Amino acid sequence: MKKYKVILTILLIVLVAAAAVLVSGVLDIRNTPALDPDSGNKAPSTSYTDTYSKSDAITLPLMKTDMEDVYYTMSRKGDVRFYQVTNTAVTPLPETESYEVSAVCSAQTLTATVHILERDGHTYGCGLFTNELHPDVLIYDYAFFRVTDMFEGYRDTNGVNYAGRGAKLLLIDTDSDRVYVDEKVYSEAFVLNEDHSTKLFLSNDQRVVGMDAKEKVDYKMFTDDILDQHKTANILFFSSRYYVDYADSGKADIFTSGGSGTNIDNVRYVIDIDGLYFWNFEGDTYFFRENTDGSFSLMAYNPSNQETRPVDAFSGSLQEDYIVRGRYIFNKKTGSLMNVITGETKQVTYTCFKDGFTADMFEISENGRYCAVRGENDKNVYALGLMDLETGSMVAYTDEVFNSVANISLLNDGAVIVSVKDAENDFYQLTAVFAAETAADGTESAADAPQE
Repeated sequence: MKKYKVILTILLIVLVAAAAVLVSGVLDIRNTPALDPDSGNKAPSTSYTDTYSKSDAITLPLMKTDMEDVYYTMSRKGDVRFYQVTNTAVTPLPETESYEVSAVCSAQTLTATVHILERDGHTYGCGLFTNELHPDVLIYDYAFFRVTDMFEGYRDTNGVNYAGRGAKLLLIDTDSDRVYVDEKVYSEAFVLNEDHSTKLFLSNDQRVVGMDAKEKVDYKMFTDDILDQHKTANILFFSSRYYVDYADSGKADIFTSGGSGTNIDNVRYVIDIDGLYFWNFEGDTYFFRENTDGSFSLMAYNPSNQETRPVDAFSGSLQEDYIVRGRYIFNKKTGSLMNVITGETKQVTYTCFKDGFTADMFEISENGRYCAVRGENDKNVYALGLMDLETGSMVAYTDEVFNSVANISLLNDGAVIVSVKDAENDFYQLTAVFAAETAADGTESAADAPQE
């Protein structure tokens, strides 16, 4: 196996007009070394521009899709663009199709144009409703539409498989604070038929109306992380219908659908969970549960014997002290990182930060090799660090620009994309990449990382 050194190099994203892209195809981007590869960890500095390339060609945050290395941008007017990003090229992707979709939420019809991308038999689509675009809607001012593949086991009351007849799943998030946040919570769900009509997905029986005249958003909840679960007729989702303080405590239950869409008479699958997370692995469902002393534990529920066992314990509050990304839980104060399924732990280096650094943003690549952490020290100065968890190498920079980070994305090849908001509320991208050592034949390749 080749021995790789970590070299932090510049990834310069240059986008040209769409017409030019269609003619020239993939944009070739050359990496140039920014640091001495033998320098090891680099202390915080104000010279982040020596490492990160700035591009204002894209004035919106680059948001993740569930397709590898595929991103989208969305304007406040609902314009959507797709891109494929690697550590050597940025390629605008043409959408497969777009069409108008309407769905009834709290007796109000919300309409959006959804933009669809299909690759390798998988569908990703998104669209935006705003009251500015549809002033006739009174109680909703925002809704993010998400289109994805239907659960394969989901059938209608006649036993017909929805996925088999071309139906998709439409999910809607109505919280405008999450417009440029990758971790959305979808409180509305619909079957999206092949003719683009919609039908309620899972029953709304006895759903309570809140003080804002909307049906409560915590009645049934989906997140992107739980969409790729076991493909059966019984679909797991979140609900806090038995609690009145979800917004404050994060308390919820895991429900299972009734196969044909009814859920009013369902028993709760897992009771009293902490945070909207679960993972299915080898027949067990892993989740967090708060302890009486304010700490929390990782638990595993086995549906065969209906027994729940403790797996690991954590000090502090899940909501206040930790960030969960995929299968990983990250301690913001200590830098400890754990894979909740394998139990493997890593330590994110804080020694290169100064003056009591505490993280408030964390991202990790899907292969678990690279991570990025943003936070501030006790002098209220912000810093951003990149770490290769396989080698332990880390580079960190301190600058007030990192106070305005909208989101951070990491690719499996080590590329990092940081979307930053400027003083005019536009966005620009800071990009950099960990790259492998140049091989004897003169070629370059990203360091291979072990897959789980």
